[in-house]
Amino acid sequence: MNNAGTNMYEKLTIRNKFMFGKVTQNPVIAQKMADLLTPVEIGAVTEVEREKFLQHRSSSKYVKLDMYLEDENGRVVDTEMQNKSNNKMVQEELPLRIRYYQGMIDQEILSSGTDYIFLKETYIIFICTYDPFGKGKYVYHFHMACDEDESIQLHDKMNWIFYNTTADLSEVPEGINKFLNYVENEHAEDEFTRLLDKEVKNARLNEEWRSEYLKTYVNDMDMRREGYIEGEKFGIERGKAEGERERDRTLINQWLQKGKVITEIADDLGKSEEYVKSQGTFLLHP
Repeated sequence: MNNAGTNMYEKLTIRNKFMFGKVTQNPVIAQKMADLLTPVEIGAVTEVEREKFLQHRSSSKYVKLDMYLEDENGRVVDTEMQNKSNNKMVQEELPLRIRYYQGMIDQEILSSGTDYIFLKETYIIFICTYDPFGKGKYVYHFHMACDEDESIQLHDKMNWIFYNTTADLSEVPEGINKFLNYVENEHAEDEFTRLLDKEVKNARLNEEWRSEYLKTYVNDMDMRREGYIEGEKFGIERGKAEGERERDRTLINQWLQKGKVITEIADDLGKSEEYVKSQGTFLLHP
């Protein structure tokens, strides 16, 4: 397991969430990336946090943000690396996920009793290694506008941006095209991507990070194995329960055909009358 994890760590690229987080915790890289991927000029960075943990109630779903940044102008930039999943639900729920992230970030920004005017300008960016909307665009930038008149903007300070590394980059603005190509193909072609590539290679040599990754890798594998075993157990138990229901259903309907009443059937099976009624498909006798 450790050998497999070690070999895997040495091959990690910027597309990997662990590597992406380690590289972008460098404030210089974080600022350059935010400058490149947002339509505004980011000011001096005042906070950069990898895997920022947000949970506002113990009963609510928590989130971990890949790279969270705040600048001197009060802007917030959350940048996420999103790889393609074989799970169709993961793909389809992406817009709902970004909605939840926005709500969690807003709650983090706005303390109790604070006026809404103090909500910060936010940019939530997903770097997708696939086309999230299937239209071939290199970027999809969303903000609130009126359906009846798109010139009416809501000006709610929210910006949701999805980049597509698989797009045709021939007409993409300089800088962004090089970055997306680097994420997709590991080709470092300009100053920023060469800096990224250098940081990735240095990260692969960092023994502390290697150990951290190996622990994460082993824990993930253990959790997947436990999940698989639990899933098998659940499937077996579910199969047993369904088998019992099918047996009961057959007996109930046979007895009903023979004129047996519900109370007698319930007693024979040791079940409630409501259960017998729910399983019986023939004419029920009073």
